[in-house]
Amino acid sequence: MIQKIKLYLLSIVMQGFLFIVFRTNKWVITGEKEFNNAIKSQSPIMLCSWHERFLYAVYYFKLKKIKNVWAISSTHNDSQIMAYFLKRASINLIKGSSTRGWENVIKKMFKTFKNPESIIAITNDGPKGPPREAKLGSYKIALKSNAHIVSIACTSTKYWKAKSWDKLRIPKPFGTIYIDFSKPMEINNEDIGSINNSDELTAFLNIHLDQLDQKIKK
Repeated sequence: MIQKIKLYLLSIVMQGFLFIVFRTNKWVITGEKEFNNAIKSQSPIMLCSWHERFLYAVYYFKLKKIKNVWAISSTHNDSQIMAYFLKRASINLIKGSSTRGWENVIKKMFKTFKNPESIIAITNDGPKGPPREAKLGSYKIALKSNAHIVSIACTSTKYWKAKSWDKLRIPKPFGTIYIDFSKPMEINNEDIGSINNSDELTAFLNIHLDQLDQKIKK
């Protein structure tokens, strides 16, 4: 119980710090019209990003007060701070990961995708990489559920880079944050059962993020 209280308090401190950081940044959001059109299309959405940039997306949901957003949260003890943080951003949690509790994740994702207004936000290389390589499981679930697959690319002009497997970016104060939404991914292979890798999704996400990174460097 004491450990849970400590983790909860740490999540409050973390959120307070990030609140100040994000509020002192200028925001430039593009592609939002396409994202809103996807929301209105009466099809569920799998919103994809890399683990390296997910903090930006979390605060975007909080800033815009978007409803029916879900995220997968690991059951590992070291993930509890992040779980509390996501909850405080009004994001619903699906408990489990690709390495632990995956059966529950599969069932919950299929159930969630039955709601045409639902958005499942996925860090497609999580929980532990390799970085910027999409996992196959959530990709196939989205395809089988006829969900729109949308990329959210995020970056900022000032940031710290963590010494973790994902090189997590934490924005610094008084910079500019850039958010860009892609159009829904075009699925070329109509036979979903024959898809045995996530190379197309990996390329889709990497191209989108690289384009944003190159754009702000100009």
